[in-house]
Amino acid sequence: MKKSFIILIFSAWGTVSFAQDTAYISRDKTTALFFKSAVKIISRSTSDFDITQKEDALITIKALDTDFSPTKINVQEISTAKIYRIPVEYSYGRAGRRIEVGGQPAMTVKVIKTSDYNYGAVVTQLATGKRKDVVDHEKTGGVKAWVDKLSLAGNRVFFRLDIRNKSNLPYEIDFVRFYIRDLKTVTRMATHEQEIVPLITTLHKKTAIAHKQEIAKVFGFHRFSLSEDQALNIELYEKNGNRHLYLQIKQKDLDDLKTINPAPQQPVNAIAANTFN
Repeated sequence: MKKSFIILIFSAWGTVSFAQDTAYISRDKTTALFFKSAVKIISRSTSDFDITQKEDALITIKALDTDFSPTKINVQEISTAKIYRIPVEYSYGRAGRRIEVGGQPAMTVKVIKTSDYNYGAVVTQLATGKRKDVVDHEKTGGVKAWVDKLSLAGNRVFFRLDIRNKSNLPYEIDFVRFYIRDLKTVTRMATHEQEIVPLITTLHKKTAIAHKQEIAKVFGFHRFSLSEDQALNIELYEKNGNRHLYLQIKQKDLDDLKTINPAPQQPVNAIAANTFN
């Protein structure tokens, strides 16, 4: 009985699957999946996208159609028989990435709690007032966006994103993406990007900008630096539309950071005392 149980465990090993980050694909950008060792594709072919094994440990995916439901592809590691189930979805903005499958998880930035700075006051200061010290701007289809008020407060980098809609068609924001990439990278090839997530944002989901309306949203990041051949890319995507905007912050822009010295954050007990007095 014990021997049969052990055999059952080893026979079931090959059926264990490992979840991975979503592989976003589009018709004009190739997404690359890099594995630690040789693999083989075990999913059936589909007319929705083209999946190709370029090398023993490299698979590329490119969409053939935009109208398909999110799905998964199965890839098996030859040496261990592990099966990776990789979600695949269509997204023009998030396609063309280099994804390390089975490697170390992507580094995430954690919020550092501190009582030394009142970041709420920083956000309020940047969100109010007129636009100034513009770093980059772009417009398309009656919609224009600016990056301005690039600032440093404590250990965080802030900037304001102004968006104005002069078209009669409302502009609904799908998502905003931030990542660091080399300036000389070919945009249509799978690239190695360092995606960063804002620690602070005033942008809410389902934000829509009506005709002749302008909004200003603030984003705060853990302090970062750029080399001369790098840029922080800011991509703004319209929901159910094609009026996407692409902006950049370069190394020279960080040299001109405006320093903000916010008021110290009050202790919790002091806040409570002020509330009841």
